[in-house]
Amino acid sequence: MVILCASALALTGAIVGVARSKGPVVTKGSKGFEVAAAPVSERIKLRHEAMKTGGGAGVGATPTFHWSEVESADYKEYIAKLRAVQCPEETIRDIIVADINKLYAPREAPFKVVVEAPEDGTGDWHADRPRRQANFERRKQLHAIQKEKNALLKELLGIELPLEPMRGRDSRSYELFEAAFNALPGHKREAVREIQENYWQMSDALKDKYDHKRTPEYLEEYRRINADRKAKLEAVLTPEELEDYDMRHSNVARNLQSSLQGFNPTEEEFKVIYLLRKKIEEPHGGLLGIVTPVDAQGNPIAVAQDSSAERRQLLNDKIKELLGPDRAREYELSQDGTYRTLNSLGQRYGLSSDAVMQSYELQQSYRTQQRDLMNNRSLSNEDRNAALKQLRQNHFNEFSTLAGERAAKAYLRSRGELYE
Repeated sequence: MVILCASALALTGAIVGVARSKGPVVTKGSKGFEVAAAPVSERIKLRHEAMKTGGGAGVGATPTFHWSEVESADYKEYIAKLRAVQCPEETIRDIIVADINKLYAPREAPFKVVVEAPEDGTGDWHADRPRRQANFERRKQLHAIQKEKNALLKELLGIELPLEPMRGRDSRSYELFEAAFNALPGHKREAVREIQENYWQMSDALKDKYDHKRTPEYLEEYRRINADRKAKLEAVLTPEELEDYDMRHSNVARNLQSSLQGFNPTEEEFKVIYLLRKKIEEPHGGLLGIVTPVDAQGNPIAVAQDSSAERRQLLNDKIKELLGPDRAREYELSQDGTYRTLNSLGQRYGLSSDAVMQSYELQQSYRTQQRDLMNNRSLSNEDRNAALKQLRQNHFNEFSTLAGERAAKAYLRSRGELYE
C-alpha cells in the first residue's frame, strides 16, 4: 500500500505541473545548468503505463486523487500541501521552477534582444558606443529581473539557478571569472559577484570619462577603484581565498598563462611567478611592459618610471633566486618570441631540443651581425646593402643545414623575411 501511495503521489505532483504549466519542466543538470526535461504530460503517460503493466507493485487500482486538493495560488501554501501528501522534493522543485520561469518569461523577453552592430562595420569604438551601451542597459535590466526570480526561488525552495555575471560594455575574460567565482565557497559567491560587477561598471565608466586615453588622471583613478575593489574583497574573503581568486582570473594571471607556453610550470612554480609578477605589474594594470601615459589630446607624456626592460630584468633576477638558474633560464626563453616560434616549429618538424636551442642562438648571432652592419657608418649604402644580402644568404644556408630547409623557410616566412 505504501508503494502504491507513493506512486499515486508522484503522479499527482506531475498532474499539478500540467495544470499549472504546459511547457517543459526545467531542472538542474549535472553541472548546475538549466536543462529541459521531458514535458510533464509525457512523464504522466509513462507513469500511467507503468502502473497499468505492474509498475504499482502488483497492487490493484489506484485511489482517485484530484490535483485541486493541493492547488493554491499561494506558492508557500502550494508547496506545503504538496509536501503534506508526500510529493517528492524533486518533483516539487520541477513544478515550482517551471511555473516561476513561465511567470517571469514575459518580463525577461524584451531584454534578451541584442542590438546589432552598425551596418557600416567600420569598427570605430566611438561610433559603436551607443550600441554597446544599449546592450549593456538590456543586460542590466535582465540581470535585475533574474536576481529577483532567484530570490523568490531561494525563499520558496532554498535553491538558486545559475546566474551569469553582469557583463560590462567592454570585452573581458568573463569565462575566467566564472571559473574563479565557482571555486569560491558557495556562501561568499554573491557578495564577490556584486563587488566584481560594480568594479566592471566603474572601470567602463572611467574609460568613457577619459575617452580611452591613459592620462595620469585616468591612471590615478584606475588605481583607486582597484584598491577599493581589493579592500571590499578582503572584507569578504580570507587572504588565501583572495589569492586563489585573483590567481585564476586577474589581468596578471591571464597574461601569465598565455606567456608560459613551453615552460610548463608546476603549480608551485606558477604561484611563485604569479606573485612576483603581480607585485611588479599590478600598479600598471597587469602589464609587464610600459604603457606610456598621454595627455587629454593623446600626446605621450614623459614621466619618471622604470623601463619595460628594467622591470623584466627585475622579475628575471627574482625568479632566478627562487627557482634556480636552470629553470630561470627556461622561463626567460619561454618569454622570448623568437624562441617560442622556433620551439613551435621544432615540434612541427620534429627537431630535437638541441637543434631548437642552436637555431635560437643562430638567430641571436644573426641579429647582432645585422645590427652591426646597419650601424656601420663607414660603409656606403651600396656596400651595406650588398653585405646585408650576403649575410642573409649565409644565415639561411646555415639555418637550413641546422634545422632543415622547410623549417628554415617556415621561420623566415613567419617573420616576413623569406626572399624568394
